[in-house]
Amino acid sequence: MQTHVSIASHVDFGHRRLRQLLALIAAFLTIATLAPAQEEESPDHRLSAAHTAFHEMMDAPDKGIPLDLFNRSECIVIIPGVKKAAFIVGAKYGRGFASCRRGPSRRFGAPAAIRIEGGSWGLQIGGSSTDVFLLIMNRNGEKKLLADKFTIGGEAAAVAGPVGRDATAQTDVLLHAEILSWSRSRGIFGGLSLEGATMRPDGSENEKLYGHSISNQEILEGSTNVPPAGHQLVVTLNRYLGSNGEPGPPATNVAQGLESGRVTLHNVHFATGKFDIESGSEPALSAAAQALKDHPDWKVTVEGFTDNTGNADANVKLSQARADAVLEWLVNNGIDRSRLEAKGYGEERPVASNDTADGRRRNRRVELVRM
Repeated sequence: MQTHVSIASHVDFGHRRLRQLLALIAAFLTIATLAPAQEEESPDHRLSAAHTAFHEMMDAPDKGIPLDLFNRSECIVIIPGVKKAAFIVGAKYGRGFASCRRGPSRRFGAPAAIRIEGGSWGLQIGGSSTDVFLLIMNRNGEKKLLADKFTIGGEAAAVAGPVGRDATAQTDVLLHAEILSWSRSRGIFGGLSLEGATMRPDGSENEKLYGHSISNQEILEGSTNVPPAGHQLVVTLNRYLGSNGEPGPPATNVAQGLESGRVTLHNVHFATGKFDIESGSEPALSAAAQALKDHPDWKVTVEGFTDNTGNADANVKLSQARADAVLEWLVNNGIDRSRLEAKGYGEERPVASNDTADGRRRNRRVELVRM
């Protein structure tokens, strides 16, 4: 009798080990099928997906990342469609992008490719595709982001961030956190967690995107130009930033003006005699770019104006240079050049008296006119 029990126990144990082995094989086969699918997508496609995920997250009523936390952050990581599948053993895989704020303007810059991988253990059955958002809140977190790799929950802890534009962020946990995390699930899966997941630079994606080998540190801390595929994402990130920590002018305001035919970009300024766009103008320009992206059938003329300082003929040339500068900014931030024209009118059509410094500043302006 003892022998039969022992044999039965060994058989039962063998069956359990076999089931566990089969579950492990199933999980690894699942993740193996997820990774090639991600590999087949181009970085351009993933950047577009990252933009869509962030845009939808922030535009969802009472569901977005709180703006005060977003404005305090150093960097953001967006990983659209993190794949997770599990049957006893779970696995995660995703590719996305990081962007950090840089320079005196503290605007978000060029995107760097990021890869996230990891596994989990537990009684879990299901699968999902989840958009993951991480805010890197301080320099310590940024240094870890720039490392060869780091483990979430190991080298850096990620605290679940509050949801909603007006959600309070005044807690010790949030104020001292290195990383805050959000997710938006499209599938059915209980309890997505990034604990134990490893994040690392994605060098092959960067090479495809920038055309040469370049490190995440060079992209995120240097002066690398935003590649064409990344313009839409960077414009949208900066749309929610303002010079005083407030969101920039809504794209709907620009769109409403263009619905009537003409809108003045009030917060786009130029110094006297110059055509360089002054710091602080980006929120208004970002709103204009977003409005044009929201209405892809619109074509506009960028009209430039000056005050009456100096020679009238020189002012026409200066206003043309200002209109051209705005046109180039829009092109560099994702608007097709074929939709734009630029025209300078010099000191014609003043909107304020040129007898005061404030009036002259207001006359040095740019307007968008629907064709």
